[in-house]
This record gives sequence, C-alpha cells and structure tokens, in this order.
Amino acid sequence: ISLEMNPKSNDVDEILQLPEKIAQKKGCNIVVCIDEFQQIAEFKDSKTFQKRLRTVWQLQKSVSYCLFGSKKHLMNELFEKKSLPFYKFGDAIYLSKIGTSDWVDYICGRFEATGKQISRGLAEKICQIVDNHSSYVQQLAWLVWIHTDETAAEQDFEAAYQDIIDQNTPLFEKQTESLTTYQLNFLRAVLDGIHSEFTTQEVLQKYQLGSSANVSIVKRALVKKELIEIEKRQVVIPDPVMKVWLKRSLAL
Repeated sequence: ISLEMNPKSNDVDEILQLPEKIAQKKGCNIVVCIDEFQQIAEFKDSKTFQKRLRTVWQLQKSVSYCLFGSKKHLMNELFEKKSLPFYKFGDAIYLSKIGTSDWVDYICGRFEATGKQISRGLAEKICQIVDNHSSYVQQLAWLVWIHTDETAAEQDFEAAYQDIIDQNTPLFEKQTESLTTYQLNFLRAVLDGIHSEFTTQEVLQKYQLGSSANVSIVKRALVKKELIEIEKRQVVIPDPVMKVWLKRSLAL
C-alpha cells in the first residue's frame, strides 16, 4: 500500500508549531510535558535537532515546556553545558522525593482496596529500606502484596526484599561487569562511608586508588556510568538496592 507521503523539510517545523497553533485557535495557554527528555542526546545528529527545537520553542508565546528526566547528570549536561543549544533554556527544578507519610497512606489504601492488610509500620519499613525511591517503593510494595495472603507479615517483607534484589541482579551485573579495579575500589570506599576526601594518603593507600589525579578520572567515569552522584560535594550511590547488592557482591 502506498500512502503517497513525501515528507518535506518543513514538516518538522509544522509539527513543532502545532501546540502554538492550537493554543492560539482555542484562545488558551498550553503546557507540553515531555518525560525522559535526556534521551534526546541519543538521537541521530542530536545537536542539530536540539537547535531546531530551541529555535521554534523560544518564539512561542502561548506554550510552555516542562521537560522531565530521571538521569540527573544527563539533564544537567543538556541545560548547563555552554556548547549545547538548551544551555540556560529555562528554570531547573529538582524534585524532592515523595514523603513517607504519603507513601504509607497510598500503600495501606491499595492493600485494603484488594482485600488485604498491611500495618503502617511495615508500609513505612518498605519506604525506608529503599530510601523512598519511587519505583522501588512501588516494586517492593507490590512484591510484599504478592507474598501476602491476608495480612502482610515480616516474613512477607523479607521474602519480597530478597526478590527485589534477585530481580535487579542481572541489571546490576551488566552495569558493573566492565568496571576497573580502581573503580571497584572507589565504590568500596563509598560503601565504607567515605563520601569526600578521597585523595588523602590514608584513603589512597587503604583502597588502592592510585594517585589523586586517578581518583578524579575514576569519579568522572562512575558518574558517567550513573553508579554514583555528587550531592553537595559528597559522593553517594543513588540506587539503594544496588548499594545493598554491591555490599553483598563485594563481600563488605
């Protein structure tokens, strides 16, 4: 079947202008929300496409764009790197985690809606053990629900927590299989509670990190691999389940 479609170079601009045209026609303002926006960096000839987006978007008066991303360092690079088109394009808002009390209400409510029960204490424990990480809270709560017949018990929680580690193990193995000895040693230091001052002689020798210059290289590599993040000049492992898995796999 031939649809006789012959895309023209101006088709892209027409699509990008569509929200503005709709807003003007309807006499309203529109907010366009785009999730996982950092994926744009993987597009073919990404920089050119980013320039095209900015050129069109910055002239629109009736449309605002809310660009979400779960990869913090990639989003920061898109909007803070001077050589990229979206440099200082808009306000950066760092969303805080959903509060424990809100999660507890939600978890208990969902259990009740399906004819099961969970104590507020156990629901709170679900949140705390995964550091209120949204996707993990939902995944762990669901696994506890699966293990629960009528009322969730401690053994249901323990079984579910082991499940979440087992389910994510293949991903963690893939993320860490190519790490160098220096990078693994750096992670050991972080897991031991060292979040700064990696270049002191004591730390360099204890964890065999090489030179101070090497520490900087290792740190940048681990940030790029999304295994660590820098928060207020402190190095942290942002994934709470991976953190537990690393402790076990590195025999710490």
